[in-house]
Amino acid sequence: MFAWLSRRSHRRRNARELYGSIVTQAREPSFYATWGVPDTMAGRFEMVVVHLSVVLDRLQAEAGAAAALARALTEAFIADMDANMREMTFGDLAVPKEVKRTAAALFDRHSAYRGPLRARQAAALAGILQVQLAYLGAAGGMDVDGLAHYMCEAADAIGRQRPGELTAPGPAWPVAAPLPAPVQDGRKKG
Repeated sequence: MFAWLSRRSHRRRNARELYGSIVTQAREPSFYATWGVPDTMAGRFEMVVVHLSVVLDRLQAEAGAAAALARALTEAFIADMDANMREMTFGDLAVPKEVKRTAAALFDRHSAYRGPLRARQAAALAGILQVQLAYLGAAGGMDVDGLAHYMCEAADAIGRQRPGELTAPGPAWPVAAPLPAPVQDGRKKG
C-alpha cells in the first residue's frame, strides 16, 4: 500500500513540475508581442490551454504511467485554476462553477485541437484556433497560422521525448518565432 501512495505522490509532484513548465512557456512574450495574443487573463489562459493540449495529447497517446501522468496534469491545472480564482477574490460559491467552466474549456479545446495536431495539419489547426479564440476580440489580428505551426513543432519536439523526459528536463519547447514572410516574385515581402 505504501508503494502505491509513494507512486501517486511522485506522479503528483511530476505533474506539478510539468504544469509549471507549461505555464512558464505559455508566458513567453512572443505569443503576446509578436503573434498578437491579447495579454489579458483570457489570452494567458488560452496559451496555457494550447501548451497543455500539446502535452496531454502526447501523454494520452501512451498507456500506463503516461496516461496516469496526463490525469495528474489535468488535476494540477484544475487546482491552479481554483487557487487563482480564489486569489482573484471570486466568491466562494462562484469558484466551483467557474472551475467547472475552465475544465470544460480545456476539454473542449483539447478535443478540437487533437485531430489536426496529431495529423500535423497546421492549416486545419489554424482554422480551429481562429474559431476557438474568436471570443478574445483580437482574433482577427492574431497570427493563428504562426501559432498553429508552433503547436505542430511543439508536438513533434515533445513526441521525440520519452514520457519520463517530459518531467526530468521538461518538455522540449520550440522557439516561439514568427513564420517567415511569404516569397513573391523571388523576393521576401515586408
